[in-house]
Amino acid sequence: MLVVAGFLGLAHWRVHRFITELPRKLGADVRQETNAFTWSQTVKGRVVFTLHAAKAIQHKDGMYTLHDVGVAVYGHGQAQNEETPSAKKNERVDRIYGKEFDLDQNTGVVKAIGEVHMDLEAPAAKDAKGKMDYAAGTDIKEPPIAASAPAGPGTEQHEAGQGDLKLIHVKTTNLVYLQKLGTAATDEDIEFEYNGLTGHAKGAEYNSDTGILILHAAVKANGLQNGKPVLLTASRAELDRDSHTVTLNDAEYLTVSGGGEGPRGRQTVRAQHAVILLRDGGGIEHIQGETGVTLTAGDGVRVTGDHGEVWFNEHGKAQNAHIWGNVTYAADDETRHATGNSSEARIAFDKQGNAEHVVLNGAVKLSEHVLTAAATQGAAKQAWSDRQLSATAVEMGLASDAAGRSHPRDAKATGNAKLRVVDSVATGKGTRSNAMSGDVLTAQFVTGSDGTSRLDQVHGSGRTVLEQTTEAGVVNTSNGDTLEVRFREAAKGAASGSKEMQGAEIANAVQQGHVVVTRHTPAKAEGMEPEMDKATAERATFDGNTQMLALSGNVQVNNAEGTMWSDRLLVNQVTGDGAAEGGVKASYQQGPQAAMVHVMASRADLKKAGGTAIFHGEAGRPARLWQNGSQVEAPVLEFNQKRRDLIAHGEGAGVPMVVHTVLVSTGETSQPVEKTAAAKPDSMARKGSVVRIASREMHYSDTAHEAEFTGGVRIESADGVMRGERAVALLDAGGQKAAAPKAQASAAGFLGGGLQRVTVTGSILIDQPGRRATGDRLVYTAGDGWCVLTGTAAVPPRVVDQAHGTVTGGELRFRSTDESVVISNGEKGSSGPRVHTETRVKRDR
Repeated sequence: MLVVAGFLGLAHWRVHRFITELPRKLGADVRQETNAFTWSQTVKGRVVFTLHAAKAIQHKDGMYTLHDVGVAVYGHGQAQNEETPSAKKNERVDRIYGKEFDLDQNTGVVKAIGEVHMDLEAPAAKDAKGKMDYAAGTDIKEPPIAASAPAGPGTEQHEAGQGDLKLIHVKTTNLVYLQKLGTAATDEDIEFEYNGLTGHAKGAEYNSDTGILILHAAVKANGLQNGKPVLLTASRAELDRDSHTVTLNDAEYLTVSGGGEGPRGRQTVRAQHAVILLRDGGGIEHIQGETGVTLTAGDGVRVTGDHGEVWFNEHGKAQNAHIWGNVTYAADDETRHATGNSSEARIAFDKQGNAEHVVLNGAVKLSEHVLTAAATQGAAKQAWSDRQLSATAVEMGLASDAAGRSHPRDAKATGNAKLRVVDSVATGKGTRSNAMSGDVLTAQFVTGSDGTSRLDQVHGSGRTVLEQTTEAGVVNTSNGDTLEVRFREAAKGAASGSKEMQGAEIANAVQQGHVVVTRHTPAKAEGMEPEMDKATAERATFDGNTQMLALSGNVQVNNAEGTMWSDRLLVNQVTGDGAAEGGVKASYQQGPQAAMVHVMASRADLKKAGGTAIFHGEAGRPARLWQNGSQVEAPVLEFNQKRRDLIAHGEGAGVPMVVHTVLVSTGETSQPVEKTAAAKPDSMARKGSVVRIASREMHYSDTAHEAEFTGGVRIESADGVMRGERAVALLDAGGQKAAAPKAQASAAGFLGGGLQRVTVTGSILIDQPGRRATGDRLVYTAGDGWCVLTGTAAVPPRVVDQAHGTVTGGELRFRSTDESVVISNGEKGSSGPRVHTETRVKRDR
């Protein structure tokens, strides 16, 4: 028995020694194994760190291998007081849990081996025991939250509003936790779930004291916000739980509505650097971006700038945006392309995320190209309309149609505002345009029959300008204090290829206050000067249906040929024809050296193409034209600038001698004068005299310097009264030679030069003091008063003198300044009537 007992003791000793030395022989460094291992750290009575493992293996180097581990970390602002654990029931903790960890108690470093989970801002425990239970977990093999596996888009757990939105769940590998710094970090891929979003990133770092989670690269998160898909991407993200902000680099936030099919309904915000403010109940409340800010609305409107911020509603849709610094604007769809730029932009959106109000400031420039109608079968091109707007500031209201396309509803431009609309024409040749400007312009738009918006009306104030350019290149411009323009949709032709453009045609326009109107007509041929007309008035009204421009209030018209004044003026913008009424006055100059021609009338008709101005008088006040001392009065004066002639007549046929002409002689004559004993020496050359001619009609040609009087003539001068059926008055050419009639016209001017002679024909009757003469033809020289009277063989000329009797002959020459009569048989070689003289002799009683 003793021997057996000895052998048993020896065997026990050997077994114990073998077991004790076995780890050393196998190379293992296990020192101690422990179940339900817990490590906690308290600072000033507050627990800041608790670690629990189902099993812990201690190594000789002091390191621990932990299995089924849960770590509860209380941040700086979340530390619990063990004595009063319920003091802050709503405080939260961060939790790290996984299958296997390495722990270095000396350095406070915990490293996860393989997959690890983090719940940041998890629900707080009710008491100290609860903290330990929470760290341990009820089933460490599965994450203790509903997000054990991050839910995908479309699930209830994933949608905003489900579960605890403030909790951040992170899944990664090889996580390292530095207890002394309160920091957990990894360089591996991570998955996260937060605020109803699930996402991925490369590398992460979390600080429990500050509550900031940093995602280092390739950040992408997607999910549902109020049942609508959202997508967030960035190259780096920094989440601050305490301030509810997310800081992103190269960020893009996309929201989708209407099913998310196609680009319609998508709303995107981009920036190189962005700070996002999160709502307490989930979702984004505000985004502030720096550098490369881009906002794209669901209707295709795109705004970019250096800086920007966007506010979102509770449904995740942008409600307001403010962008500044090199702002650009663009909008594109099937029928519209718009661009613009400014220094600043403010945008308000409707509930669907479509822009409904835009305010632009600082050197605003907008342009828009709109396809107004589809190409017809016979037309090769589509009809289109271009709109260009510039101003210091622009405020626009936008409306969206059923398809989500945005169209302008109204606009207000201030500060040297200019709006220009260019439309294609039906023929495809050229364009027509309307341009408006002023200190302030307000515009209203309506939706046309083809579904596109068109300009309906424009109101302007302060130095307003309306410029209309036709396809022929004629430019009509008007300036005034105020402007009101209404547009209409162009009519459509029924025939193929005759469809008119549907852009902005002016229906009517009214401009008031210091109105200035100009008309610029291109040169008709190479080398010719373009024509320019200018008018001023107090009010201008344009009718687009008739293309008539009505001016009223102290109207004055100027062109290269002269000036006209009237109370009212009606002008055809296409032909340039006009009609003036009320106190019409006109002044024309036929050449640079010529005297001015003046006209006064009750009304006037102006024919642009023919260069004719027809002046009308009124009852008791005929129209009157004059230059220097010469003048013409008649019910109607037809003055033609191109032909350089004047026609004076009455209104209608059968009127009496209503044309009254006054011509002035210069007192010089080119006619030969025969000296007689009875002639008075001082009457050979006399001062200028006035000749008045009455007739039914008068036609003056400035080229020939002749005035023809018809329908009965009555001539009054200092040399007596002369009557006949027809008369032709010849004016001199202002000292020019007869060989150059055009030069003469330029120098003498209209009705220029003195009266040389008057030739009267048909039933001549001359009354002079104490003398009467009859004949068939009379040549009266106004410069010296000589009358050359001839007749026919049957009825020779006759002079009856009260003092000297009766004289007949082939030709009688006489004048009123002396008593002589020169009698001849006419031209040499002619067989005129014989001279016959009857003389009365006084007898002395």
